[in-house]
Amino acid sequence: MLCPNIMALSGRAKSEVRRIQITGGSTYIVSLPKKWVTEHGLAAKDQVRVEWRPSGNLRVIPEASSIIRRREIEINLNDIPGDFILDHLIGAYLSGAQLIRIRSKDGFDRTNRKIFRSFIQTTRGIEITTETEKTIEMLSLLNPSEMPLYSSINRMYLLISSQIRDINEVLKGANPSILEDAEEREKEIDALRFLMERQVGLILESSRLEDSMGTNRWEASELSRIVRTFERMGDHSFRISNLIMEFEGDNLPNDSVLMSIIPMWQSSMKLLISNLRKNKVAEVHDAKKHLNSAIWAMEDYESNLWDDKVGRVNALYRYRLSESLRRICAYASDMAEILINIHNHRSSVEVNM
Repeated sequence: MLCPNIMALSGRAKSEVRRIQITGGSTYIVSLPKKWVTEHGLAAKDQVRVEWRPSGNLRVIPEASSIIRRREIEINLNDIPGDFILDHLIGAYLSGAQLIRIRSKDGFDRTNRKIFRSFIQTTRGIEITTETEKTIEMLSLLNPSEMPLYSSINRMYLLISSQIRDINEVLKGANPSILEDAEEREKEIDALRFLMERQVGLILESSRLEDSMGTNRWEASELSRIVRTFERMGDHSFRISNLIMEFEGDNLPNDSVLMSIIPMWQSSMKLLISNLRKNKVAEVHDAKKHLNSAIWAMEDYESNLWDDKVGRVNALYRYRLSESLRRICAYASDMAEILINIHNHRSSVEVNM
């Protein structure tokens, strides 16, 4: 549950209608709501910053406010089935809570503590700061603005691309042992995805974070969609790694269609990731065309696979491998569509009608 002070803030009216007045013959003024002034600890002659937003709206920021707030969530384990404790902890983290207070009338057993450790390992910047017999408090020590969205996305890309590169090397004959850390990479990708979703949620609620993170709310929501495509690509690269390490059949022939897919994905992804910052939409178009060609090639490969005389075990292995590679390319193609959305939004202008 949310703390009472947070509930009070979220439950009040979000807007008021105020009249524009004129003073001194040339200055237009609008009075500030008294509740807003007092809740931010402001007084007469204190300064506020007025920002002109790209939309044409004005934003008033209480620069001189001495009030510090934080979001807190309390989780009572007596009200939650054991199988859902981790879900509630992750939900609290994604909500942007800075303090997570966990209570239990019966104390915490080994299973509970194992879940808490798993949660801390799955997230970024969460530490246990207070612990008693029946209460544990976890505090977020990471300032959201210290990890820019684009840095998190680039880190996810590097993790996935290195995993795909290692998969490519093993398919060419390298020792499968280089894939043994696949699970660790998968966990790091998941942790970055949770961090990104937390950051985007905070940006959507806080105009200050919107500025410090170097993006706007609309673009942040699109970036969160890119993060989900990376997470799914990471899931399939992890699946391929496990598939290769467990397989005991014949290696792929060098002329297999699948051997040409990974280089195509790599070159396309380089174009896409560079266009997070650049504005060369033609490169995004080229990447999407190549990815779609790869998807169609793998669909044909899969439909003809069972006609080849490779044996059932080899055919099943190659089908699963192709399916995951096809999905990885499809998610990259989805990323291209999101980048086109971002390009069009950046190019759009608002005009008076």
